[in-house]
Amino acid sequence: SYLVGDKLWIIMEYMDGGSLNSVIKEVQMAEGEMAAVCRECLQALNSLHANLVIHRDVKSENILLGMDGSVKLADFGLCAQMTSEQDKQSSMVGTAHWMAPEYVNKAAYGTKVDIWSLGIVAIEMLQGEPP
Repeated sequence: SYLVGDKLWIIMEYMDGGSLNSVIKEVQMAEGEMAAVCRECLQALNSLHANLVIHRDVKSENILLGMDGSVKLADFGLCAQMTSEQDKQSSMVGTAHWMAPEYVNKAAYGTKVDIWSLGIVAIEMLQGEPP
């Protein structure tokens, strides 16, 4: 990112495969492709969670694909930084279809909400839409 005058410019890698959401709408993915997307997202979430960060908006629109098979988790605007003393959040953020029950019940939640959301993405890849 660059600060030019009073404007912040953010440079991101171009992912020529588009979002997972757009792919799901166009084609039925093969089982191996779905597994690869899940594996790469789990690796990204593992890295975030190891650094005490909850993504809080894992969904197909925020998973970007490359034509070379690369997978990137994107849109970190709703992330929450936790500490070893405070490992739960309670604010309700995210997108309805992908929200874990803890959100809806307004209960404290931790990193597991990202895993729930990725599970919804897996169902979406299988069925072509979220449950």
